[in-house]
Amino acid sequence: MSIKEAEVLKFLHAQPQWLYEHAVEFNLRPIESKILSFQQGKMQVMQQKTEKMASQLIQMLGDADANHTLMAKFMAFTQRLLIVNTLAQWQRAISDGLNNEFTLPYHALIITADIPKNVRVPVNLHVNEKFKVIGKKLTAPACGALPVAALLELLPEQPRLESFLQLPLRWKEQTLAILVIGHEDEAHFSPDMSTEWVAAIADNMAAVLARLLKLVR
Repeated sequence: MSIKEAEVLKFLHAQPQWLYEHAVEFNLRPIESKILSFQQGKMQVMQQKTEKMASQLIQMLGDADANHTLMAKFMAFTQRLLIVNTLAQWQRAISDGLNNEFTLPYHALIITADIPKNVRVPVNLHVNEKFKVIGKKLTAPACGALPVAALLELLPEQPRLESFLQLPLRWKEQTLAILVIGHEDEAHFSPDMSTEWVAAIADNMAAVLARLLKLVR
């Protein structure tokens, strides 16, 4: 068999409907059952493509709904921050937002920046030297199974928490505070998760904190 014949056979095997579509040109009379078989095959291919497109559309709609829900949560969280005037209100706004918008009840917040003498600070926000050291090293969101030991001590012992988010609140290249969040599901804060939105909301928290610490002129 020549190469040319092999190529023709390969083409006809790959595109069997071609011969039936051009049967008249070659004076061929395909067997009716074969025609029906290929028509059914074409219908099956079209059906599979339609089902795939429908599945992709459902996925796209689902992603759009999820993104809309997420955006609504972020907006609600940010709105809480916009109305605070004291550090106590700031702390409460963050805690309420995590509890109500994101269902993340296991969290702790600590300030790592120097606090002006004329600024009143809730007792549990006061910083000590070990947290200042952590704040200098933690410059980006970190997700995973274990947080820095000192931060783990800020979270409740029960229930057992399996995954954590360590979130530095940074302003002008300085970490002003650290938010650590724990979750019972070990996969909730995975090391490979995207932190783009988390970093954005951290910027909002840091901007408000900078104002309250009188760092904004």
